Amino acid sequence: MKKNVLLILLVIILFFTIVGCSVQKEKNDNANSNNKSVVLYFSATGTTKKIAERIARESKSDIIKIIPEEEYKKEDLNYNSDCRANREQNDSKARPKIKNKIDINKYDTIYLGYPIWWGTNPKIILTLLDTYDFTGKTIIPFCTSGGSGISGSVDDLRKYNSNLIINDGKRFSLSDSDEAIREFVGVNMNEEVKNIKAFINGKEYIINLEDNETVKSFINMLPVEFNMSELNGNEKYVYIPSSLPTNSSNPKHINSGDVMLYGDNCLVIFYKTFDTSYSYSKIGHINNLPDLGKESINVKIDK
Repeated sequence: MKKNVLLILLVIILFFTIVGCSVQKEKNDNANSNNKSVVLYFSATGTTKKIAERIARESKSDIIKIIPEEEYKKEDLNYNSDCRANREQNDSKARPKIKNKIDINKYDTIYLGYPIWWGTNPKIILTLLDTYDFTGKTIIPFCTSGGSGISGSVDDLRKYNSNLIINDGKRFSLSDSDEAIREFVGVNMNEEVKNIKAFINGKEYIINLEDNETVKSFINMLPVEFNMSELNGNEKYVYIPSSLPTNSSNPKHINSGDVMLYGDNCLVIFYKTFDTSYSYSKIGHINNLPDLGKESINVKIDK
């Protein structure tokens, strides 16, 4: 009898041990699958790779290397000769092929890393933008270089595709501290950003922000300035140049001061309170917003 009882107890213990391990494994798998950011980088010499790995660790992002179909050899990077890199950078139509398939569909935030060649990004980065759809995603550039800054390459990327959301980015060297990496990641993850400033016809207001992906992407567009048109005697609207992630729902009731996104690119500021049957993605709210009148308004929004 005692043996049977002990056997039953052992079976029960074994059962709960297996179930517990399975649950923990499921939690771990779900944690990985919910990652919404990725470090996507091209590195010909290994320098950018090392910075990319540090950013991925700090931001808890996935990491993907951009692999050229034809790898760059040492002689391809001899800038004092008629090397492959020089020829590509001087050819506006050059688009080096990418060997590996890259899946960016599940990511909202993309840290994009590259070395600076001839003051800008390597042409393989343009191949990347031509090949994959980055619409609605936040691109955070970072680079490595012998001395050139990142601003020229960021300007070139924005000109190449003006519909993309591209942050200002940062240049790194291998000697940069872990604190510099943490600061870069922290700023671009919008830590502690609870409100932003809106200047409406020159008067300052505070937008108290929601916590969602729409807001995070919108913050990465700042600063912005535009003229907003009148509609229906209760709102001002403008179509912004980039699409944002949405999580729209019908609020049923609009309050004066609500700031929302209609569709994926129509920014709306409501200055009247009323009921609605339309769906919006919430961005934030301006307290004590006055009647904005029937004319168009100039709006500047910044952190």
